[in-house]
Formats: sequence, structure tokens, C-alpha cells
Amino acid sequence: MIRPGIFMMRWLPVCLLVMALFAPCAASAQEAANFPLKPLLRDLAVTHERIQAAQAGYESSQHMIGKAQSAWYPRLDATTEAGYEVMDKPLQTSTDYWRNVEGLRASQLLYDFGGASGNIDLYKGLSGEMKARMNQTVQDVLVQGVTAYLLTIRARETLKYAFQSEENIKRLSGMQEALVARGAGLSYEELQVKAQLSGSQSYRVTQERALVTAKNDFRSVFGFEPTDAQIRGMEIPTLPKGLVPDQLEVALETAVKNNYQLQELESSVARVEGDLKSRKATFYPKFQLVGETLRKENDQGNSGVQDENRAHVLMTYNLFSGMGDTEAVSAANADLTAARKNLLDRRRNVEENVRNAWIDLMTLRKNVELYQNQANITWEFLGLIKKKKAMGGEVNLLDILVGERDYISAVSSRVAADIDEAIAAYKLLYQMGNISLDTVAR
Repeated sequence: MIRPGIFMMRWLPVCLLVMALFAPCAASAQEAANFPLKPLLRDLAVTHERIQAAQAGYESSQHMIGKAQSAWYPRLDATTEAGYEVMDKPLQTSTDYWRNVEGLRASQLLYDFGGASGNIDLYKGLSGEMKARMNQTVQDVLVQGVTAYLLTIRARETLKYAFQSEENIKRLSGMQEALVARGAGLSYEELQVKAQLSGSQSYRVTQERALVTAKNDFRSVFGFEPTDAQIRGMEIPTLPKGLVPDQLEVALETAVKNNYQLQELESSVARVEGDLKSRKATFYPKFQLVGETLRKENDQGNSGVQDENRAHVLMTYNLFSGMGDTEAVSAANADLTAARKNLLDRRRNVEENVRNAWIDLMTLRKNVELYQNQANITWEFLGLIKKKKAMGGEVNLLDILVGERDYISAVSSRVAADIDEAIAAYKLLYQMGNISLDTVAR
């Protein structure tokens, strides 16, 4: 059994003990090299496969714009044909010649009632979609990187305080193990102390698991697991001043303007409008300027070489296509309605997400204040115990243990809330469409 005298001999003034527990270790600080977030995100933005795929998709869409614009440029076609030609002409001499025809044809679109320009608008809209999707992908990856980094810091800090709490109980009580054998006959006080130690050990094991999970999340985003030294060198990034708005209305206005999901759907509307314009043009004629030169040798039963040159305006007009053009226009109109409705729906969702992110941030800011207040109160409680002990009063070890536990827990919660607040701020910026490498100060 643990003697009360040993309990009291092991107890130190709370103030000195807490200061010892929380004092930074100079050697450890020197060993932990800085491992800031911004360089990690910079590498991530260049090497991540999803970002690279999105960039390739955007590049492809840019080339499609050029392809659509080519309809307004002159077209030059060369043709050649050669072969044996036999012509049996009634009442005329039959011919039997080796025939050769070479031609060069130039054409220029003059007007097609919006067909070509509609295709250009279509692919510009598609390119806008792909650009917004690319930017959204960059945001997705960056916010995942920020979250994984900060959650690793959070797990590091909570585990540190869990170890401190456990070691504190061991130091004050002299107990190293919390397991109680059946029928051991321990006192009421000793059982309570062991219960405190067992609880602190259980919490420490839980936080060890949380750190492993954080490492796994980090690896899934960045492609490697951070070392212990790198984890010690992680720092909470500081947001540039003025980046997070002071009012919800400002956040909502920014989101409506900058949110990439909204920009993608706005471009989708433009794409479908261009498609509709192009499909409607099929109901109208198309005018082209055509210039053509031909060199014919032994063509149509005429021996010798014949040169032909001509220039003209060509009109083509489809009179009937089996209702295919009509159905295509109807489909495009339906697509346009769907795109506009999707945009309105997404706008409401974005506003809801911004409001929720704002509430989360405000709540966490309040929690930081409350946890700090809790830490201050528990510190005062420990001070009262110290004062009572100095005046010769009887001090219960459990009061000391509970006070130390509550204080460390409050400090740990305050640190965790600070990190959660930072994560919430980045998530708000994400909903606003303001996540970029520039939003990370360090």
C-alpha cells in the first residue's frame, strides 16, 4: 500500500510543477527543424495527379476553342485522281484513256446565321467549365493539405498534453501502474488515484491512435508519412490580415463572385447557350465564297489537257433532315433549362455552406475564449490548494490530481480549439473560393 507520507513528500508546489511540465525543452526545440506548410502546398500544387489531370483537361478545352474558330478562316483543299476511263458513246467514237484530274479549292465562310459563332461560344463555355473545375480541384487539394497538416499538429499537441497529464499523476502519486488486481485490498483513496491514472492512460492511448490516423491522412494527401522530427517542426500557418471577413454578408458576396463551383455552372449555361445557337443555325442557309482551279487530262473522253478556273458564292440550305434538327433544338432548350436550374440550386447550396462555415468559425472562436477562461479558473483553483498547503491545511491528493488534470485538459482543449479555429477559417475561405498558395502566410 502507498503511505500517505509518501504522497505528501512527492507533492511539490503546484505552480512550480506546472511550470516544469510546460516549460519548453531547449534541446528539443533545437533538434526540431522547421517544417512549414507553404512549401508543401507549393509542391502539392505542381505534382498532385488530380491537379495535373484537371490542367490537361483545361488545356484540351483551349485547343477546342481554336478548332471552333478555324471555321472563320479560309480553307484550302487539294485533290487529285487518276485512273483508267473507258467511255462508250452512242453514235460517237468510244474512248479509252488514262485519266488524271488535279484540283485546288479555296473556300471562305461568309455567313451561317450563328452556326460557327455558336460553336465558338460552346467551346468557350466548355473551357470556362474546365478552368473553374481546375481551380476547384486546386482548392480541393490545397484545403485537404492544410487540413491534414493542421490535424497532425492538433494530434501532436493533444498527445503531448496527454503524456504530461499521465506523468503528472505518476509523479504526484508515486504510482506507475493503474491496473488493480482483484482482492488487492487497496484503500478508497488509492483506488481513486488509480482510477485517475487509468483514465489518463486510456486518454493517452486514444491520442496516440489519433496521431497515427493524422499521419495516415497526411500521407494520403502529400504522398509520404512525416517523420517525428518533421511533426515537431510543424507550425500553425498565419492567415494574411483581412482575408477572413468580419461580416457574414461580405463572405456571402465573395462566395457568389468567386466560388469555382458557381463559376463552373455559369460557364455550363454559356456552353449550352452556344450549343443552342449553333443548332438553330441549321434552319438557315450557309454562304461561302469559293475559288477553284482544275487541271484535267483526258477527262470525260476528251484527249489532251484542259484547265478550268472559277470563283463563285455557294449557298447551301438543308430543306429537310427528318426532324433531326428540330429535335436537336428542343434537346438544347431542355439542357439550357436544366443548366440554369442547377446554377440556382448550387447558389443556394454555396450560401448554405458559407453560413455553416461561418457559424463553425464563430463557435470555435468562442470556444477558444471559454477554454482559456477554464484554464484560468483551474489555475486559480490550484493556487488556492497551494495557499492552503502553505498555511498548514490538510490537502487531499485527489484534489491536487483533479486540479492538475483539469488544468492540463483545459490548456490542451484551448490549443486544440486554436487549431480547429484555423481549420474552420480555411474551410470558410474554401467555400468563398479564396483558397490559394497566397492565403498561407508562412
